[in-house]
Amino acid sequence: MANIKNLQMWNTICADARVSISKSLFGLRTTATYTPSNSVIDAESFEYTPADGERLKRLLDTPPEKLASAIGDFRPKTAVNGNYMAEVCVSRDGAFLAVQLLQFAHLSYEPVTDVLIFEGETAHAVRQLF
Repeated sequence: MANIKNLQMWNTICADARVSISKSLFGLRTTATYTPSNSVIDAESFEYTPADGERLKRLLDTPPEKLASAIGDFRPKTAVNGNYMAEVCVSRDGAFLAVQLLQFAHLSYEPVTDVLIFEGETAHAVRQLF
């Protein structure tokens, strides 16, 4: 599990009105909570091969109403030192999911998608990818 404060999308998550941020243990621990369901948000990152990363990028560009059917049975396989990395924040109840896809270029991971936020059934459908 990744530290949510170390994600490139951290500032976007903090600015979202649906997310509340709390600090504890003398400011050493930061917890993000999806406020509509009061569910803690966990952060993860996954690395993918160029082929799976490109397909994932195309899927994330799909309109939300068509996303569940577009995903189908596609399950990208993680790779060690992959060319693409997905930063994912998902609430423990699965009702909220934020994702940003990054590609390795110029010796660092650069965003190739905006921070995409999904709620409800769409969040559950997208969660299957990760």
